[in-house]
Amino acid sequence: MSEFGNPRTDVRTALSAAGWQEDSRGRLVAADGTTWAEVNDLRDSGLDGPGVAWSVHFDSDVPATVIIAACLAAAGQAVTR
Repeated sequence: MSEFGNPRTDVRTALSAAGWQEDSRGRLVAADGTTWAEVNDLRDSGLDGPGVAWSVHFDSDVPATVIIAACLAAAGQAVTR
Protein backbone atom coordinates (compact mmCIF):
# COMPACT_ATOMS: atom_id res chain seq x y z
CA MET A 1 0.00 0.00 0.00
CA SER A 2 1.23 3.48 -0.78
CA GLU A 3 2.52 5.65 2.04
CA PHE A 4 1.11 8.73 0.31
CA GLY A 5 -2.29 10.21 1.02
CA ASN A 6 -3.39 10.52 -2.62
CA PRO A 7 -2.08 7.35 -4.26
CA ARG A 8 -2.13 6.44 -7.93
CA THR A 9 -4.62 3.65 -7.27
CA ASP A 10 -5.55 3.73 -10.97
CA VAL A 11 -2.04 2.64 -11.96
CA ARG A 12 -1.58 0.35 -8.96
CA THR A 13 -4.84 -1.53 -9.70
CA ALA A 14 -4.02 -2.06 -13.37
CA LEU A 15 -0.47 -3.28 -12.74
CA SER A 16 -1.63 -5.59 -9.96
CA ALA A 17 -4.19 -7.05 -12.35
CA ALA A 18 -1.36 -7.66 -14.82
CA GLY A 19 0.49 -9.74 -12.23
CA TRP A 20 2.82 -7.17 -10.71
CA GLN A 21 3.51 -7.90 -7.03
CA GLU A 22 3.94 -5.39 -4.22
CA ASP A 23 7.26 -5.63 -2.40
CA SER A 24 8.04 -4.71 1.20
CA ARG A 25 8.74 -1.09 0.18
CA GLY A 26 5.37 -0.62 -1.52
CA ARG A 27 6.77 -0.78 -5.05
CA LEU A 28 5.09 -2.92 -7.68
CA VAL A 29 7.46 -5.38 -9.31
CA ALA A 30 7.00 -7.23 -12.61
CA ALA A 31 8.28 -10.77 -13.13
CA ASP A 32 11.37 -9.44 -14.94
CA GLY A 33 12.30 -7.07 -12.10
CA THR A 34 10.92 -3.86 -13.60
CA THR A 35 9.49 -1.70 -10.80
CA TRP A 36 6.98 1.14 -10.55
CA ALA A 37 6.48 3.28 -7.46
CA GLU A 38 4.99 6.52 -6.28
CA VAL A 39 7.80 8.89 -5.37
CA ASN A 40 6.01 11.67 -3.46
CA ASP A 41 2.66 12.83 -2.18
CA LEU A 42 2.06 14.87 -5.36
CA ARG A 43 1.29 11.67 -7.31
CA ASP A 44 4.60 11.69 -9.19
CA SER A 45 5.86 8.20 -9.90
CA GLY A 46 8.78 6.37 -11.41
CA LEU A 47 9.53 3.31 -13.49
CA ASP A 48 12.87 1.51 -13.09
CA GLY A 49 14.29 -1.20 -15.29
CA PRO A 50 15.61 -4.42 -13.79
CA GLY A 51 18.55 -3.65 -11.52
CA VAL A 52 17.78 0.06 -12.02
CA ALA A 53 19.51 -0.10 -15.41
CA TRP A 54 17.35 2.86 -16.45
CA SER A 55 14.66 5.08 -14.91
CA VAL A 56 11.70 7.12 -16.14
CA HIS A 57 9.97 9.80 -14.07
CA PHE A 58 6.26 10.52 -14.51
CA ASP A 59 4.90 13.85 -13.29
CA SER A 60 1.53 13.79 -11.59
CA ASP A 61 -0.25 15.13 -14.69
CA VAL A 62 0.74 12.16 -16.86
CA PRO A 63 -2.42 10.15 -17.55
CA ALA A 64 -2.69 6.73 -15.93
CA THR A 65 -3.09 5.07 -19.33
CA VAL A 66 0.31 6.37 -20.44
CA ILE A 67 2.02 5.17 -17.24
CA ILE A 68 0.35 1.77 -17.41
CA ALA A 69 1.26 1.30 -21.08
CA ALA A 70 4.89 2.31 -20.42
CA CYS A 71 5.15 -0.06 -17.46
CA LEU A 72 3.70 -3.01 -19.33
CA ALA A 73 5.83 -2.35 -22.41
CA ALA A 74 8.98 -2.02 -20.29
CA ALA A 75 8.24 -5.38 -18.68
CA GLY A 76 7.57 -6.99 -22.05
CA GLN A 77 3.89 -7.51 -21.31
CA ALA A 78 1.14 -7.06 -23.86
CA VAL A 79 -0.80 -3.83 -23.64
CA THR A 80 -4.50 -4.54 -23.99
CA ARG A 81 -7.52 -2.26 -23.96
